[in-house]
Amino acid sequence: MQYANRMKFLEDKSLLNAMEQIVETDDMISFSGGFPSSETYPVEEISASFIKTLELDGKSALSYSPSSGFGPLRKIIAERMFQKFGVNYGFDEIMITNGSQQGLGMSAMLFVNKDDIVIFEVPSYLGAVNALRAHEANLVSVETDEDGIKIEELRKTLDKYGKKVKMIYVNPDYQNPTGRSWSVARREAFMELVSKYDIPVLEDAAYSELAFEEELRKPLSFFDQKGQVIYIGTFSKNFCPGLRVAWLCARKEIMEKILVLKNAADLSSSAICQMQMAHYLTDFNLDRHIDKIITLYKHRRDVMLDTIRKTFPEKVKYTVPKGGLFIWVTLPENKDARVLLSRAAERKVAFVPGGAFYPSGAKNNEFRLNFSNMEDEKIIRGISILGELLREYLSE
Repeated sequence: MQYANRMKFLEDKSLLNAMEQIVETDDMISFSGGFPSSETYPVEEISASFIKTLELDGKSALSYSPSSGFGPLRKIIAERMFQKFGVNYGFDEIMITNGSQQGLGMSAMLFVNKDDIVIFEVPSYLGAVNALRAHEANLVSVETDEDGIKIEELRKTLDKYGKKVKMIYVNPDYQNPTGRSWSVARREAFMELVSKYDIPVLEDAAYSELAFEEELRKPLSFFDQKGQVIYIGTFSKNFCPGLRVAWLCARKEIMEKILVLKNAADLSSSAICQMQMAHYLTDFNLDRHIDKIITLYKHRRDVMLDTIRKTFPEKVKYTVPKGGLFIWVTLPENKDARVLLSRAAERKVAFVPGGAFYPSGAKNNEFRLNFSNMEDEKIIRGISILGELLREYLSE
């Protein structure tokens, strides 16, 4: 990896590591993490699923799993995706991965070489940026609006770079970091455009089921007629992240190649975690669990938004997400969120500055707030402190 690219990659990783450390500080009111709330984890049900796994087939659970993953779990995921989204992936078109990050990394390994072009919607998920930057890709940004990626800008970018474009990365549902969700019309227009090009599309669907106020929207893979979309799903956001159970869906030609990479990377994902997940999905009600966490997260979003409205200066703009975990805040262009973070940290409040979410050409007047992890009192106190600091900062 070239020195400049290596340093940029490490700088972004250092920011992630710093944010994780802030989350772990007991006296910090942290809006920085991208994590679900640990109080929502169904510990007793998970425990029962592990016990059942060991009692029924403990030897298999403690052995290797096939590289593609535990068969019954893949079948359940296929049925669930059809039920929820109308997407019909076959059993052999689904692979279990160690978290969605592994799916991102293997997709990059398959399609991207040094100096290849990868198109990102911006702002965009930092973990995906790092996964692609690690392969020395040339990351090219396309702006988004309230409805999703801007189609005309994407068209111009595709025409400009032509065959150098090897992948497009998008996060259409309650996006990290903005909380926005693509409109149906924008999804259709996107797939109509990219179908004219021979380019794989990496669809990160980590937040797709965390919808607060609307029906679930069809994923891009629903509109895919050519088998271009690689769909990455996970149980980390709607269940718990510690089990590292996620999945990748792709049509057979692509899946065969990714399975070779999976075998080379780690042979297989944890058999016991996959089997436990299958038992949980069979014996318990994941939809009921998701309904509970949606109720909690929607409430905390509303508490945060209400406090923002009361305390933030009018010059500060913010999104009103209809799902997911995040609110995106925009300051006047001459202000820097990193300055605000420095002052906020002294008052024991943390968030993530927005520049980290731009793969090329950072905008530093934005920042991300997470609302899933703090109790009401801490949300009100932390946002009120930010409001006070913002009024001081914007008046300078």
